[in-house]
Amino acid sequence: MSGYYRVEQLGKPGVYVCTDNFVHDAESAAEDVGMPNSRIVTVKAADYYRLRGTDEGIIPVAEAVIDQLIDGLTRPLTPEEASTEPEKENLGPLEVSEESYARAIEKFNDIYLDNMWGDGLTLMPPTKEAVAAMLAGTSRSPDEVIGTVAPKNGVATIEKIAVNAVMAGARPEYLPIIIAAMEGITDPDYDDLHVMTSTGSFNFAIMVTGPIAQELEINSGIGFLGYGWRANSTIGRALRLALINIGRVWPGVNDMALVGRPSQQFYVFAENQEFSPWPPFHVTQGFKPEDSCVTVSSVMSASGDLLGGGAVATWTPQDILDSAARMMTEPRWGMATWKRGSSNPGPFKYILFFEPVLARELAGQGHDRASLQKYIYERAVIPYEELTPAEIANVQPRIDSGEIPPDRVSTFKGALKPGGKLPMLDRPEDIRIVVAGGIPGYSFAMYFWREGLYAPTSDQTKLIHGATLTEAGR
Repeated sequence: MSGYYRVEQLGKPGVYVCTDNFVHDAESAAEDVGMPNSRIVTVKAADYYRLRGTDEGIIPVAEAVIDQLIDGLTRPLTPEEASTEPEKENLGPLEVSEESYARAIEKFNDIYLDNMWGDGLTLMPPTKEAVAAMLAGTSRSPDEVIGTVAPKNGVATIEKIAVNAVMAGARPEYLPIIIAAMEGITDPDYDDLHVMTSTGSFNFAIMVTGPIAQELEINSGIGFLGYGWRANSTIGRALRLALINIGRVWPGVNDMALVGRPSQQFYVFAENQEFSPWPPFHVTQGFKPEDSCVTVSSVMSASGDLLGGGAVATWTPQDILDSAARMMTEPRWGMATWKRGSSNPGPFKYILFFEPVLARELAGQGHDRASLQKYIYERAVIPYEELTPAEIANVQPRIDSGEIPPDRVSTFKGALKPGGKLPMLDRPEDIRIVVAGGIPGYSFAMYFWREGLYAPTSDQTKLIHGATLTEAGR
């Protein structure tokens, strides 16, 4: 969790150091980050972030809190601190009475926002009847546990997810998609904690593929990352509300994105299978073409890396491929820290969005996804002579630790010699190619960590199943 520095293993009794902008007060800090049995020591954010670049700058900052650290580590635990039993929050049904329905709705929304149960937009009341109607969208049991949600590790059940889907204004038909996305987010191998709490403006990209996307008219054409489609908007909003209410995440409390998270309802879209010349994306992940799936990815940007296309400038397929390879060689700021446990554990993965005309032209030239991945991978390289000593020194430990795939080791070893070229991806498959957008459309990239900081993966693909109101996803 950016801004928190562990003295002992996360989640166990211990002392944690964080900057004072992360907490309202030391007493509430441990509860805010889901570690109620831990002691918190704060350092001044204004000093830490400005002075941490040199030993001379950071030593006085550390010296100012060293006595508090020693005390926190040596003082005997209180019974409350030693307890591993989480405090249970038992909330009964909420009744709202007013002189008119409009006033009751307003009061209901005020109560929910005051308690940090909403997202700032008007909520639909999750009445017993409305939740029952939402649950009719799935054959799965309301009591089924999907997983735990960071940062406070609330337990996500089908019923709780349905409650948040009601508040978001989703249709019952969307519920199986929302559940599958939550399965991806809460998968123990998926790093949701970093995405939800980091100071960086990471976000979730939620891609729906397969027949259910067309059946529910999830936008995959012009404006697919924008407003105007109930499915795209409310699926994303239901997920946001579930993370708020089950994970108990909140801006400035434990979601520390310094400038916020663009697209507060996440990036929810469908693959444009109608115009794609290739099999659905989920087939590359081992699923059958007729399946419907959701892929959740932890992205760092949405459309900041345009590769070409659009309605203004002319382009060729070669221009787009060259732009993609060139773009992948530019984010070199983290190469010196490519290692497990760092905030930059390895090279990026990429989702390349190819608009339909480009995809069809590339297919007409004989390309499939695999050949395009190989083509870009072989060109997204940096010559040995252009590498810095720090960049060179950090590749060998990645080879020795097994982080670099065995079938790529010889390639990386050869890159560390004069005349060699260092790949900026560990493997061609780290390039995900998706057809999306309309005609005309832009081709662009989203990028994300190859590995998570707190869990092994930064993306997950899950099968949609249990649907009762659609033909697909049953």
